[in-house]
Amino acid sequence: MKNVLIFTINGCSHCRELKTKLNEQSIPFKDIEITLNRSLWKQVVEQTGFDILPTVFIQNENDGSGTVYTPGRDFQTSDEMIEILKKII
Repeated sequence: MKNVLIFTINGCSHCRELKTKLNEQSIPFKDIEITLNRSLWKQVVEQTGFDILPTVFIQNENDGSGTVYTPGRDFQTSDEMIEILKKII
């Protein structure tokens, strides 16, 4: 099983759009608001080199490892990210 974590910030229209589409597709996810989780977000930015939202982390439930997907690098639209998620989870 895989966990979907979405790094977002309040007021971000792209973040809101992705979360809405995930809900419409019944894809469970955990929303991580970066202003409330600054140290975790800093770690994501250091590992990826990207400070852009919404960033998606697909985590392996067994060991906590996983893959980070950033907009512009790994997907261009929320629909594209939804299709990626459907294939992985």
